[in-house]
Amino acid sequence: MTVAVAAPRSFWQDSNPGALLSGLIAVLIGWAGPNVLIYSVAQAAHLSSATAMSWLWAHAIFTGLTGIVLSLRTRMPILSTWSTPGIALLVTALPGIPFPEAVGAFLTSALLVILLGTFPPLTRALQAIPTPLAAALNGAILLPFGFRALQAFGETPVLVGAMVLAYFALRQVAPRWAVAGVLLVGVAASAGLNLWHPVPVPFTLTRPEFVVPALSLHATLNLALPLTLLAFTGQFVPGFGVLKANGYEPAPGSVLRACGFASVGAAFFGCHNLTLGALLANIVSGPEAHPDKDRRYTAAVWAGLFNIAFGLFAGTFLHLMGILPPQALAALAGLALLAATGSSLHAAFQGSGPARLGAPVIILVTLSGITPLGIGAAFWGILAGLAVNWVETRPARP
Repeated sequence: MTVAVAAPRSFWQDSNPGALLSGLIAVLIGWAGPNVLIYSVAQAAHLSSATAMSWLWAHAIFTGLTGIVLSLRTRMPILSTWSTPGIALLVTALPGIPFPEAVGAFLTSALLVILLGTFPPLTRALQAIPTPLAAALNGAILLPFGFRALQAFGETPVLVGAMVLAYFALRQVAPRWAVAGVLLVGVAASAGLNLWHPVPVPFTLTRPEFVVPALSLHATLNLALPLTLLAFTGQFVPGFGVLKANGYEPAPGSVLRACGFASVGAAFFGCHNLTLGALLANIVSGPEAHPDKDRRYTAAVWAGLFNIAFGLFAGTFLHLMGILPPQALAALAGLALLAATGSSLHAAFQGSGPARLGAPVIILVTLSGITPLGIGAAFWGILAGLAVNWVETRPARP
């Protein structure tokens, strides 16, 4: 007797309009937020506009390809992005360092990440984080987006109020299209209230610049090592926490190595570390992306495709992002992540038993914004939560 085995579904069979829209929203929010910060680095280090555009191009192309490959291979919604804490470091650390030496440091950091991905104790430690604590970390990362949306309401109550009303109204009749409705209402309200900034938008391909790296001890100590530490503590640790909170546990080693190899390619075009997405990953891994958890990987694939398209025309899309007021973008991000915030907080506090304080400790420490030793609060938050969890769950001494 032969047993018929169902053929694996294709990406096109698994995808739906909600997945496409979630991927687009994730990329829009990324390009409207962290991506524009690269201009702060370029201005501080006196880099040319062409160099900044090449940086953006490399980020978009290589993260897009990495997210597509990892998502299709694992059938999990894995989003790749660059190290946002790394950008903050480069604003102050890059000036005074010749750019070829900086690129050499980017390349060194990428190789260090690959080595970390081959270190079994590290990958086992990432997998051992309890799910409620991972959910608490995810909730703490997401809460500031809600706070910024409320601050935007205080600045432009009519604009943000219309977007909030549209979101909750559409959730009652067409939940899948709630975020899309918020975006359309935000555009229409911005135009009606004369809050947007229409400017001529050039439609030109971005030209990448190949940079020959130069190695130096000064750049290695001041850029490569801090960038590696920030990529791990500020992106990979919370990124795996986001995936775990949403029910996905990819092998950490393969993800680290894939991001490391992608970073090697991106470095030659002037881009620093490419890492695992954390904040925006919630948009492609939640119920809005697809009702079926096993098919949400398609939203991350769409995000990768949109990222590549945006990177090919980086200047065009940056001009488009500048048309909407920042309050509309803040409201869009907060509302798009609201469901993920609620589900993460619910998962963090629904556990029973004696271990109840680890989750609130993680949230408090992460939201505090403390940065001892220059390491982000998210890393200290998960360490503090794990310590409290260990104290509360260890066997009592007789």
